Amino acid sequence: MIHPMPTADVLERRRLAVGPHAVDVRGPSGTGPGAPGARPLVLVHGIGVSGDYFLPLAEVLAAGHEVHVVDLPGYGGTPRPPRPLGVGELAEVLAGTVAALGLQAPVLLGHSMGCQVVVDAIAGHPGLAAGYVLLGPTVDPRARSLPAQAWRLARDTLREPPRTNAVIFRDYARMGLVRYLRTSRSMLADRIEADIARCDVPGLVVRGGRDPIAPRAWVRQLAAAAPRARSAEVPGAPHAVQHVRPRELAAVITPFLEALSTGPAA
Repeated sequence: MIHPMPTADVLERRRLAVGPHAVDVRGPSGTGPGAPGARPLVLVHGIGVSGDYFLPLAEVLAAGHEVHVVDLPGYGGTPRPPRPLGVGELAEVLAGTVAALGLQAPVLLGHSMGCQVVVDAIAGHPGLAAGYVLLGPTVDPRARSLPAQAWRLARDTLREPPRTNAVIFRDYARMGLVRYLRTSRSMLADRIEADIARCDVPGLVVRGGRDPIAPRAWVRQLAAAAPRARSAEVPGAPHAVQHVRPRELAAVITPFLEALSTGPAA
């Protein structure tokens, strides 16, 4: 059984300089146990939000893993770049963050647009990661437009509990509509389904069973496009599965993480 640990006991926030940018990372304080041989895990948020919505999942995973929750430049409390960074630029920052943390072949876990950042980083930097987990990945080619994404987001909002919407919309307000819309252009232009073919490490693509942003057919299509990935589902969960169903999600991804921990980096 997975026993969650209070986030404050195992994660401490620090700010890193990655090139010209600042990145906030919540990582081990030195009190978390961490399973021997377990690979570090880096959690990468989606568009408009911070790593705060990862904290329930981080609490669960920190019982057996070295967990790092990232706030990329312009997200959460990090300083805003002169202009919003696109997916490719955020991927370079993520790769630089892994290096700055001194992590060797971690597992990268992204949510929503964070999946695109993770895939772009791994595709562009062979050897960066031992594997990846994608939660509710964007962008489904059948909804590759701002109106279509807005409609799916609206539907999902009605499926998220109030406590989750409170976290998400607080971060949206902090980012601002103009920067959100500018970032969405890069999100929509990115082709994760092509880039994932260059990610020759084990992958797990997961969706919540009630996620309208990442439909089942799209998640299966994306996993099939990868050299070494499979798909999975958390029944009944909306898009923010990591905040709403952290224990159920951890039960799905932990066997995948443990399999990566038993051998050398792929």
